[in-house]
Amino acid sequence: MNAAGIWNNPDAMGGQNWGAWTTGTFVNPSNWTRSYSRTGYIDPLGPRSNLAILPNATVTRIVFDTSNASNLTATGVEWASASGAATQTVKVNKEVILAAGTIGSPHVLMLSGVGPQDVLEAAGVTVQMALPGVGQHLQDHLVRGLSSTI
Repeated sequence: MNAAGIWNNPDAMGGQNWGAWTTGTFVNPSNWTRSYSRTGYIDPLGPRSNLAILPNATVTRIVFDTSNASNLTATGVEWASASGAATQTVKVNKEVILAAGTIGSPHVLMLSGVGPQDVLEAAGVTVQMALPGVGQHLQDHLVRGLSSTI
């Protein structure tokens, strides 16, 4: 790339994401398999009494205890095994961790009644907490890549 006159960027994630740079791959060097969330974080755990993985299940909403208006507390998660399937609820003893990504997390929050009041009311969702920033200001990060093998 440098021979073609393209600037070598030593830190493409440092705020100037143009030029040529080398990025790592997500391949486990010990066995040459693709590394992803499951192989990186779940498989090493082994069997656990406090962890159940439900493949293809979809969270439909977070269940809240609304008895104290000043302290909205997540008490469970409602989920379905497939589209159109009956929902089930799992209760929590301590906390709910929402990690559904840039699109999924705001989606689940809004389905649960947390988000901009006007949006929730227009969708017929009972407002649990008016939080105007949920689901707002999403920006796409455009990138162009060129791969080569040496």
